[in-house]
Amino acid sequence: MALFLRQYSKHVDPADMLDNLSDQIALLRKELESVRSAVKHYGGDTFEDVHHNALALAREVHQGGKVVARNLSKQASVAGKVVQDNPVPVVVALGTIALLSTLLLTRD
Repeated sequence: MALFLRQYSKHVDPADMLDNLSDQIALLRKELESVRSAVKHYGGDTFEDVHHNALALAREVHQGGKVVARNLSKQASVAGKVVQDNPVPVVVALGTIALLSTLLLTRD
């Protein structure tokens, strides 16, 4: 690079070199400002998109949660009626679960 500058400086006036360098710096500043503006704009849009998507997801989960809660309530009502009508299978199932858990937890 030093060799290039020496050969370049022999053919070009130093004042012209300084003006050329100043023009290049000004051009780079403009380009940098446009890139900075684009990144800032893109970053703001991305944040707004993420915020919008998060709110939409929260609404969907809330509505889905209501549906799930309603279905669970119906299933619990049906299960309660079945247990009231015929409690023997439930007692046997709970006894089996208690026996198996006792056997597994006391095993060395």
